Amino acid sequence: MALNTKKGLFYSSLLANEQGVSILEKLYQTGVHSLSERFSFFFGQPFELKLTGFFFLPFTWLIKHLEHTTTVELGVHSRVTGDLKGELYLCFSRETALELLSMAMKNRRPLHKFFLNKLDESLLSEITNILINTFWSTLHEELPTRWWLTPPTSFDNVLKSIQLASKIYSFDRRVLLAEISADQPEIKMDLIFIPCGESLDHFLNKLAIHASLSETISILD
Repeated sequence: MALNTKKGLFYSSLLANEQGVSILEKLYQTGVHSLSERFSFFFGQPFELKLTGFFFLPFTWLIKHLEHTTTVELGVHSRVTGDLKGELYLCFSRETALELLSMAMKNRRPLHKFFLNKLDESLLSEITNILINTFWSTLHEELPTRWWLTPPTSFDNVLKSIQLASKIYSFDRRVLLAEISADQPEIKMDLIFIPCGESLDHFLNKLAIHASLSETISILD
């Protein structure tokens, strides 16, 4: 998705740092590619994930969107600390959860069984931990910053969890929403990051400075 720097629904002062945003989007793409490789190994079959959305949204818009949708039901949450601070949420529908569970069980789990038992919950927790940790590890290797994630914790009400975050973070801030999708099977997940204070501004600046230094060193070499 092309980033729009004009004032409007998706405008953010963060986008003034176009270089930092562009680098971050490429890093997300690298993370999604690593996820595809890791999941292909885990499921024992080719599995291709794509970054199909990457944009900044007003916090209020995100809340209103969640209030009017019934497809994003489940998820996990991690707190980000260090040079980059905030809340990270991985959200998905029950259908996506069932598709992932069916693949993990080699299609032995009936997709029409919409409730999750203890085995389902345990396996889904393992899958989401792989996703969060693989994505984070890829970014951590590529970024010139120090940051950490708390262990992911599951929740079964996305709107309630995001609303709780709104009690900590002001509604006037922008959140980073990345959409991760696959065609076979058809799944979609939203990776939502709510930055704390001005940490994302500083983070994007570091990315741009690091890229400029790397480019200068490459030219000198």
